Order: sequence, then C-alpha cells, then structure tokens
Amino acid sequence: MSSQREKRLTLVISDADGKELFKVADKLSPDLAVRFKSAIAATISGCRKNSFLWNVFMHYGCDVEVVKRELSRQYNEKGTMGMGSYWGFRYNVVLEGLKRVGIKTKPRVYNNAPHGLAEEAFKRYGGIKKVLASFSSMLEFSKVCKVSSCNLGEYLHRSGYFYDRSEGKWKERR
Repeated sequence: MSSQREKRLTLVISDADGKELFKVADKLSPDLAVRFKSAIAATISGCRKNSFLWNVFMHYGCDVEVVKRELSRQYNEKGTMGMGSYWGFRYNVVLEGLKRVGIKTKPRVYNNAPHGLAEEAFKRYGGIKKVLASFSSMLEFSKVCKVSSCNLGEYLHRSGYFYDRSEGKWKERR
C-alpha cells in the first residue's frame, strides 16, 4: 500500500493576477495546465474543485468581470431554476454562488412564490375583475404579466373564484 502525501499551497492572488496566470497555464504541459488552472479557479472563486463557482470560473477563464456579467445576464434571462439546469446544480446552490460573487438577487417572494407575484400582477392591471373582463384566459394574461398561469389560477382559487368549465370562464363563488 503506497501512501501519497499531498502538500497544500495557500495562494492569495488578485483577480487580475489570476486572469493572467490562467492564460499563462496554457503554456504548460496539458496535465499540469489543468491542475494549475484548477488551483487558480479554486483560489479566485473561494470554492472547492467541482463546485458551482469553480465550474463557472473555469468556464470563463477566471475573469471575474466576465463571470459577474455572464452570471447576472443568465440570472435575468433564466432565473436560478434555469441556471441550475444549465450548469447542472440545484437552484439553491446557484443562488448561494450568485450571492458570493456579489450579484444582487431578488427576494424570496419572487422565487416561485405564486401568492405574492400573482397578487402583485392583478393589482398592477387593475384588480381581478378588470383582468377577468380584459383577458380571455389566464394563459393570455400570464404572457402579459410574466407570471405562470398556474400561479394566477391558484391565486384566483384562494381569492374565492372558481373556473366554470362549461362556459370557460372564471366566476366568483357566491
């Protein structure tokens, strides 16, 4: 049984130096370059190998500004759920990573909380009765207000409405 001793090296490098070192690593042998890049990404991200931020920093070449720009763009386009499926991590891991990088995230009310979002959407468009009169379906309204039709329907149920299948309209419970 052979035992290998690993020696740890603690690095403290600036973001600019990390970016430079990441580029220089390509001049090394392939195996050594991968290890060197991995160590740089772990140092700059402050996370272990194969973590979410480590993967992001490896993907974008340890350029902190590019990482922040791309992650905030993805967060605004896809949200944490979409980013989770894109990067292969759970949404809460992605959310923690975004906070560590310094990207401002929305409060939890906006992360798939149907009640708060639906209530806000109905208020923004003049209340439930006005929305029901203006739009032919919740699907049509959901495309306008950017809240899922399921969440809107759930909010209507909680607010005392039911869907009449024979007429295809939402009605108030009496």
